[in-house]
Amino acid sequence: MSRTLTCMVVITMLLTMGIALAQEGLEGQCWYDRICMNGYFRIRYMDVNSDSGFDNFDLRDLYLTFQGDIDDRTRGIITFARVGPNDPDITIYNLFADYSLGEQWKIQMGQTPTWFGLEAWEGSSVRLPFERAKILEGTAQNGLGFFWQGASDRGVWLRRMPTAGSEWEPMFIAGVYNGQFRADDANDDKNFDIHLKWMKDWGQFGTSWMTGDFVTGGVETDRSAWDVYVRVVPNTVIGPVGFQAEYADGELLGADRDGWYAQASYAVPDRRDVGYLRYEEFNAEQDAANSAEFTGWTVGYMHPVQESSELTVEYRNGEWDRMGTIDGISGDNSEDWLGVEWQYSFR
Repeated sequence: MSRTLTCMVVITMLLTMGIALAQEGLEGQCWYDRICMNGYFRIRYMDVNSDSGFDNFDLRDLYLTFQGDIDDRTRGIITFARVGPNDPDITIYNLFADYSLGEQWKIQMGQTPTWFGLEAWEGSSVRLPFERAKILEGTAQNGLGFFWQGASDRGVWLRRMPTAGSEWEPMFIAGVYNGQFRADDANDDKNFDIHLKWMKDWGQFGTSWMTGDFVTGGVETDRSAWDVYVRVVPNTVIGPVGFQAEYADGELLGADRDGWYAQASYAVPDRRDVGYLRYEEFNAEQDAANSAEFTGWTVGYMHPVQESSELTVEYRNGEWDRMGTIDGISGDNSEDWLGVEWQYSFR
């Protein structure tokens, strides 16, 4: 059975379940009144002037999410996605239930996005730059970050919301999960994480920690990290200027890794246009003879074409300095591109 056909069968099953549950706690509502769909896709053209790529039309990703209230306490979410330029298949990216234990406590179960940090947790539809920081994402060709295979994993997370009216109480999340991204676990050990997130009128800040292991090719290595971040939203503190920064440090695939970025943005008054400038660094060190370092600048401008679509122009310039071989790559190279991206959202 093809993956597309499998996805359609799963959708049919979920909708059938909605019919059966329509009378349990939500009487008087039809199943189709309680299910909504949203998503987005991004397509871009990249004019690459470096030794690490070619000019290319790129369908970067596609996300299609169905969500709805199964009963008074439970919300179900399923996301079908095509992730990355080299993955032509549409797969089940998220599939989880969010169950309320009361006013403050909730349980999230299934295959679900990470709560780690800011950019990895937030998702790509609200990010200004084309790509996440390398320490958080990356690829085998340009630096492996802690979530280079995607932000979703399989497990259970307990969440406590801040007390109503509290000014400094954070959202607290703790979870246990496979640590193999969207794959079955390859050993009996599980990964753990803890997150604290403060939401303020002027923006947000927080910290995350995870520990565990990752198994590939029968080899088990540590996958652990901690992260701190802050974001100031434009028009809240310093007028149309916004700012965000994030730092992460840890270990992955036998190499110590750390990286950070700082990003300033300017929201054009009386318009939804935003310009942005980012500087980032990434370091990976396996041992004294094998390491990699990246530094780079990114500048871009986002223009909302309509309520449902955005057009972004971005220029990126960065340099890789490698010693020995790290993540299977050796030698220095540059990242130099001018890209145009169109993002379309549907709700």
